[in-house]
Amino acid sequence: MALERLPIDSSLAAYLDDLAEVAKPIAARYREHADHPQAPMMSHPDLGRLLAVLTRATGGRAVLEIGTFVGISAAWIAGALAPEGRLDTLEIDGQRAADTRRWLEQIGLGGRVVVHHGPAASTLAGLADDAYDLCYIDADKTGYPGYLEESVRLIRTGGLIVADNVLMGGRVAQPEPDEGTAAMQRFTRATLDHPRLETALLTVADGITVSVVV
Repeated sequence: MALERLPIDSSLAAYLDDLAEVAKPIAARYREHADHPQAPMMSHPDLGRLLAVLTRATGGRAVLEIGTFVGISAAWIAGALAPEGRLDTLEIDGQRAADTRRWLEQIGLGGRVVVHHGPAASTLAGLADDAYDLCYIDADKTGYPGYLEESVRLIRTGGLIVADNVLMGGRVAQPEPDEGTAAMQRFTRATLDHPRLETALLTVADGITVSVVV
């Protein structure tokens, strides 16, 4: 059993990148937004592939995403939904929400995704208990602790909650964290201590937690 953490150097990263299978429409979306000032907010292909696998593993009937951005992760998830499955994705920025709707329609996924425009907390409050198989959280970091409690309510027993950016580029290990980093520290601890969750922290992309609702 290896107890040491494997460092990802440039050669190993290139090897992994060569293995990444990205659908053409999603690859084009990555390229289209490569120069966007917030391009790092796009979900890494490794994480996108994992979201697709977890969507299928949990049945893919109803998935919730908190934070849409330009729709990259929504497309990964939507492509793995069951035939009758639906993704509800939440986006506070109206222009992004409209742009994502258009793009998903263009690539044939519009009928499987509902893009909700508005503050996530307000939208979540109106959703039904135990209605989803999987929730993916990738939104404003100070909101994560609140999103966790809503997610536990919304995800069925045996379903999964996945959250991105829990390592904050390594800042979670530094003294005197900023507000967002401190919120992520609280969030991660909450997922590990929550009485209704079993959680693993994985070093995929910028770090994720994967929690099963028990």
